[in-house]
Order: sequence, then structure tokens, then C-alpha cells
Amino acid sequence: MKIALCSDYFYPKIGGITTHIEYLARFLRERGHEVTIVTKKANFDDKELDLNVVRIPSLFKSANVLDVPHVDEMDRILRREKIDVVHAHHAFSPISLFSLSIGKKIGINTVLTNHSIQFMHDFDLMWKPSSYVLFPISQMINNADKVVAVSQAAAKFIRYFTDKDVVVIPNGVNVHEFAPKNKEFDGRSILFVGRLVYRKGLHRLLKVMKYVVKVNSKVHLTIAGSGYLAPLLRYLIDALDLQRNVSVVLKPRRPELIQLYHRANVFVMPSIFGESFGIVILEAMASKTPVIATDHGGISEVIKHGRTGLLVKSCGEKEMAQCILELLEDEDYCRKISENAFREVENYDWRIIVPKIEKLYREL
Repeated sequence: MKIALCSDYFYPKIGGITTHIEYLARFLRERGHEVTIVTKKANFDDKELDLNVVRIPSLFKSANVLDVPHVDEMDRILRREKIDVVHAHHAFSPISLFSLSIGKKIGINTVLTNHSIQFMHDFDLMWKPSSYVLFPISQMINNADKVVAVSQAAAKFIRYFTDKDVVVIPNGVNVHEFAPKNKEFDGRSILFVGRLVYRKGLHRLLKVMKYVVKVNSKVHLTIAGSGYLAPLLRYLIDALDLQRNVSVVLKPRRPELIQLYHRANVFVMPSIFGESFGIVILEAMASKTPVIATDHGGISEVIKHGRTGLLVKSCGEKEMAQCILELLEDEDYCRKISENAFREVENYDWRIIVPKIEKLYREL
């Protein structure tokens, strides 16, 4: 089949959707399909990816997510490539929505994957009225022949905007790529990976570190990622006197990122809201690094407290600190959690996830 993966979220943007699209493209190609990634024009060298990437100019000539693409150009590309299936990623951004409309207009089968949830995503009194206000977006979403969500939480949220059946197919991870040959325990290494934005809870994580450092002055947190909070992190670290215990790695390449996962004894995900799933959780599990995460959104669908990771309330800074200390002080407990998590994450390997997506394509 000829498949177009269409989204505003792709390199140089870093995040879960970008990672999802890249790996989905690679594993679909491995299974014999021709894959074209359709995204916005941006300052990025696509040659290093070894993928077929087509970039669409935007109305205001920016790579901003909400900048409207040249729809005629998208139409021309989808016709030129003789696409069999348009697979749009992210339910509320322009390229995704317009690709569904174009697909319906020219008779191409369409699939939409919802990757996101919003603040108070399961609050009916808020989102049912909002769905009526956002009726034009609902109409565009309903151009999808199949609607997919990466978690039950993401499925519940997208159902406010469509009456169609929603199939849950989770995010995937290349387990072989992240699995360590040997996992050393040093009792001090903590890792955060993600976008450096407010909703990821980095300000709370630094407060958590103050509690942890009081008990164990040798602990060290590595923060890896990119985002608008990057310039402020240095000031927060200095203000909390955590210079010796916290370091920041901006825009790590994948080999460096995998090494960070391998060295870490604890992975922390302190998000405040908006986590429909979290691919970084799968990457940590595949790296045999036990996960501590806030319990909201779709996180609890992946992490089972006390068995494959630890969950804390979103406001529980002292509770999260205690969980970190428990894992760092007890090597046997740490290994038990990580081994359970590794067995669980094998169910999320891309080699298992991609055939489920491929089955949807074939049904169309």
C-alpha cells in the first residue's frame, strides 16, 4: 500500500507524535509499504532520516503548528503519490484535519489517530459544550473513515468530537533498540526526558529534588529535552541551590538519549496534565529503568503501581521524593520493578503494534 502519514508534528519538533510517526513509517516500510510523511516546511535536513518526507509551505511561511498549510499543494501531492491511505496524526491541527478533508474529496481512505488530551479531559460539563462550539473541527474529524486513539483517556476525549467508533492502539517502542546489555545500579542516577514546558512539571521536579537531596546528597538528576523553559531551568537550579545535583542536556541525539536511559536508576515523569500516554515511559521500561509518574490521563493504563512502576498524585511532591528514595536505596526492589516493566513493555514493541495499524488499513 501507499500510505501518507500527515501531521504538523514532525522534525525539527521534538515530542511523542514525532517519534510515533518516525517509527511507524520505518516499520511500515519494513513490512513492504511505501510511506510518505507529509508535514510543514521547516529548517531541517530530512536526508539524515532516510525517509520520504514531503514538506508543505504554510500560508504565513512559518513552521508554527497552527499556521494553515497550502491546501492545494497537499491535494496535488496526495494525488501525485497515488496514496491508498491517508493517516492523519493529531486531531486538532491543520495539516492533519485538511488531509482528512482532501482524502474524502478525492476518494482516499482516511485514518485519524488522536494522540492528545487536554486539561480536565474527562470533565463532561466542560467538553460537551465545547464540542458544539468547535463544531467545524468535529465536521473535519468526521471525515476520517477510522478513528484511533493511543489510550483509553485519548479515546474518551476524542469521543466528544465524533460519534464514530474509536479503536485504541497504543504507542509503540523499539524494545531491541533501548534494551541494555547490562544494567548497573549506582543508587544515585535520576532521569527526566521530555519537552521542557510547564505541563511537564519540571518546576515540581526540582522541588522534589530538594527533598531527595536532604536525605541523599549524592543523587543526580539529568533533565534531557528541549522547550521554552530551557533558559529558565538554569535560574531555577541556581535558586534552589541544586547545581551539584542537577544537569541539563538540551536536544540529545538518540544514541546519547539511549545512553542516558541505560545509566539511570530511576525515571521520573512529573507531568501536571495533558498526558494521554507518554512514549518516554515505554522507552524507560525498555531500558529497564523503573518509572515514577503522576497518576493522570493515560499513564495508569501503562504503569501498574507497585508492579511495573510507581504512581503518585499530581500534587504529591513529598510522596514522589519518597518513591525516588525507596528505589535508589533498595537495589532488589528497583530490579524487581524494572524486570516486571521490561516484560510488560514487550507488548508495546512496534513489531506488535504496527500489524494492528496495518489491519485497519486493510479493512479500508
